[in-house]
Amino acid sequence: MTVTIDIPKEIEARLLSEAQAAGVPFGQLVQDVLIDHFEEAEDRLVAESRLEDRQAPITAHQLRKNLGLDN
Repeated sequence: MTVTIDIPKEIEARLLSEAQAAGVPFGQLVQDVLIDHFEEAEDRLVAESRLEDRQAPITAHQLRKNLGLDN
């Protein structure tokens, strides 16, 4: 799929410089940046949902007991 976007010249220059330094085509770098962005956004959503579902804290003794490590 081909996408055309207008980006500020400064951003274009940074992307071109990064692509050249990494030795990858410009389009590949843009694709990698987008994939990284989406993965980070997904990770953030998972972390936020886990924070919302927090359970009451337990003691180390209770944890060992729950794991079957307390004889």
